[in-house]
Amino acid sequence: MLTASRATWFAVTFAFAVPSMLLMFRDNGELTRGTWIQSLAFAAGIAAIIAISLGKGKP
Repeated sequence: MLTASRATWFAVTFAFAVPSMLLMFRDNGELTRGTWIQSLAFAAGIAAIIAISLGKGKP
């Protein structure tokens, strides 16, 4: 269930994960369309896992 706590955790984690994923997946220092897609997908996955595990849901 989506709560405000989980949405906040997702947003914060996503904001920190995207730049680090861009650094990991860049091709020879260039940011391509594929790099952006991979980075956004991985960052969303990481943010979802963190939001589920640290966010508070209804008991």
